[in-house]
Amino acid sequence: MVHIEAIKNVFQQAVSQMNMSAEQMTLKEDQLVKGQILKLFPDQKALIQVGQSQLVADLEASINASQSYWFRVKGSGSKGLQLKIIKQVEEDKFTKQSLAKDLLSMFQQKPSKENILLANELVKEDIPVTKEQLVTALELLKNTPKRDIPTFISAVKFAIKQQYPLSENVIKSLVQVQTNVPLAGQLDLLLQSLQHVDLETGLVKKLQQSLIQLMRKSVDQIIDVETLRELQALKEMLVAVSKEGEAYVLKDQIEPLIHRLNGQSLLQQDLGPTSQFITLVPLFGINRSDLTIQWNGKRQNDGTIDPAFCRIIFYLQLPVLNETMVDVQIQNRVMTINITNDHENVRQFVAGNSNILKELLAKIDYRLSLISVKPFDSTSNHKITNKQLNLTSRNGTYTGVDVKI
Repeated sequence: MVHIEAIKNVFQQAVSQMNMSAEQMTLKEDQLVKGQILKLFPDQKALIQVGQSQLVADLEASINASQSYWFRVKGSGSKGLQLKIIKQVEEDKFTKQSLAKDLLSMFQQKPSKENILLANELVKEDIPVTKEQLVTALELLKNTPKRDIPTFISAVKFAIKQQYPLSENVIKSLVQVQTNVPLAGQLDLLLQSLQHVDLETGLVKKLQQSLIQLMRKSVDQIIDVETLRELQALKEMLVAVSKEGEAYVLKDQIEPLIHRLNGQSLLQQDLGPTSQFITLVPLFGINRSDLTIQWNGKRQNDGTIDPAFCRIIFYLQLPVLNETMVDVQIQNRVMTINITNDHENVRQFVAGNSNILKELLAKIDYRLSLISVKPFDSTSNHKITNKQLNLTSRNGTYTGVDVKI
């Protein structure tokens, strides 16, 4: 589905934050890292390359320039970064798999195929890790189905980078947000199940009513702030229902939904003064698909994103227009909109309605500077193929706007 590409982009961006400048990179006590000695200084100090970052550290023992070592972080407080040399990386073992086995060996873990897969990804991305984190991740990996291992590894990398605890709930939540099943489909299936099981508790009835209300609003093509509040309330209701003994028959549907909705909040990234997060909105009236909204912008004092300086990207699959991406960039309330879509009539539709859009935006104190339309680049990796989407579009004529926001 379209939202999967958005989710994957967030995971990739999070892990790539390891490629930071020296001022941004922070190492914590007991983490294990691999680094190359670039330059030696007096008093057992050295300039060390860790991933794409260069750090100056105090060392406990004599070392050789240009050599690579495994280090354990002893401290990073007011006295500066202190590293303990664990072992030198042998040149003939400088392959990703050998380094992965090295990492497992230093933490006394078995070099099984699955363990090597996880360790290899941590080494490849130069992600610092503690023994506790690695052991916990490997224990969770034991109970992970083979088909879910790639998403599990992505979840572990993201959690470590974001300094989340590697608890079962956190990892399950980060795995669920990577699922290729639309949220709209999951909620629709749950409603059908609720209507076919004999559960008459007040909470269950309230959950049914909430789902029906959310679906009706979506079918009416209205998405607003209240919709997002309803989704949050729905998550709290699912948690409450899951604690009722009678709801055990729906456990397999309710628990993944709870983890998925929890995962949405875990996707927020704070990068200095800016924030990035993703919102997923089910569109029951449109192919049972989802609208993915990716927000990027400067945080205000109350924690919200500054509406005068931000970027919002919408990803969705429409019945007739098919795959669509709308990139909205706002600088000092001046808006630039870039629409990416392959339908031949989109450009004409936008040209005929751009003045109306300008007037509507002016009423809420925004000025439209430019609105452009372009097709997806068929050679680009960002283009999501029909095979990946696994959706078939309906035949018909486009007669208006699919979604009103």
